[in-house]
Amino acid sequence: MKNVEDFFNEVKNIKYGWHDKDGKIHENLKDYKDLFIQQDLDTVIKDNHAVCWEMCELQRDFFNKNNIKNKTIFAYLKNSRNNACHTFSIFYKNNKCYWFEASWQTKKGIHEFPNEEEIFEFYRNNFEDFARGEYLKENMEFYEYEDITPGMNAEEFVLHCLKSKKVA
Repeated sequence: MKNVEDFFNEVKNIKYGWHDKDGKIHENLKDYKDLFIQQDLDTVIKDNHAVCWEMCELQRDFFNKNNIKNKTIFAYLKNSRNNACHTFSIFYKNNKCYWFEASWQTKKGIHEFPNEEEIFEFYRNNFEDFARGEYLKENMEFYEYEDITPGMNAEEFVLHCLKSKKVA
């Protein structure tokens, strides 16, 4: 069994990118909302490209296979013009809470927190990177979402998350 640190070292180098309806890989966000299609885990690993949602599915798979309690969180800035959002994983070990981040470039790592609330507060205080100048931290919402289906487009994914359990 791999430990969490070894797994992180494997996934931290996956490039940020997405697949379109024809399977072409893109490394910028142009046309993302219209053309993105959620890939299965094998394709993400083979092509070495993923968005945060796909990274979280890799993480969920690892944690579940290794019997590590975890949650997958959708951070959403409501009322923003660009629907700023990000997904991340939380896992639990030795009565501590950890934020596992493999796709937010400037925050990559395994970060220890005493509880989930402090992770959410950290996000509220640092999410401006995603908001692109339009940020009110009181508009941050967090949802715990379940497995997603390969083949979903961006709109279907966001709607899936917004129908999930709101946790903060």
